Amino acid sequence: MPWDDKFVIESLSDSTIYMSYYTIAHFLQDGVLDGSKIGPLGIEAAHMEHGCWDYIFKKGAYPADCKVSKENLDKMRFEFEYWYPMDLRVSGKDLIRNHLTMCLYNHAAIWEDPKMMPKSIYCNGYMVLNNEKMSKSTGNFLTLADCISQFGVDATRMTLADAGDGLDDANFASEVANSMILKLTTFEKWMQDNIKAIIPSGSVDFAEAKA
Repeated sequence: MPWDDKFVIESLSDSTIYMSYYTIAHFLQDGVLDGSKIGPLGIEAAHMEHGCWDYIFKKGAYPADCKVSKENLDKMRFEFEYWYPMDLRVSGKDLIRNHLTMCLYNHAAIWEDPKMMPKSIYCNGYMVLNNEKMSKSTGNFLTLADCISQFGVDATRMTLADAGDGLDDANFASEVANSMILKLTTFEKWMQDNIKAIIPSGSVDFAEAKA
C-alpha cells in the first residue's frame, strides 16, 4: 500500500469489483478520471470514508461525523441498488482463471449474498492473424486502421465476417482479404453491367453514385 508499507494489496482484489463503482462514478467524478474535478454532488475524495462505502454498498448505518450528507449517500445507494447485481460481465477468455474467478470470490466475500453475484459472464476469444497469434515483437500485427488502408473497408468487413465461427479463435487471413477485393470488384462490375442493360445509357453516373 503506497502510504503504509506494512500492508500488501493483492493485485486482483480491487480490480474485480470496480463494476460496483461504475454505478456511482458519475456522482463523484463526472467523467473526469484524474480527479481534477469534483463531481456534481460536490463530494471531495477525502470525505468518502469507509463508513460511506458501507452505507452505499452494504446497507450500513449512516456513519457518525460523516462529512457527506445522508441525502447524497442515499442518491448513490439508490443508484447502486438499481443497477446491481450486474446482468452481464464481458471479458477475455485469458482472464477466466484470474480476474473472473476473483470477481466471483470477491463478490461472495464482500456481500455474502447470492443475490449480489454477477448474473452472467461472457468471454471473448482472440483474433489471430494468418493463423498465428498477433504480436508486435514478431511483426505479426495488424491494426484495424492498417486493415482498412491495405484492403479497404468493405473487404475488411467481409474478411472479419468470414473469420470463423464456434469456439475457435477468429482468424483474419490476408489471403481471404485479397480475394474479397477481387470478388467485390467482380460484383460491382456485374451490377454495373446489369444496370446498364435495364436503364437507358447515360442516365446513371456510377462515379457519382459510388462517391
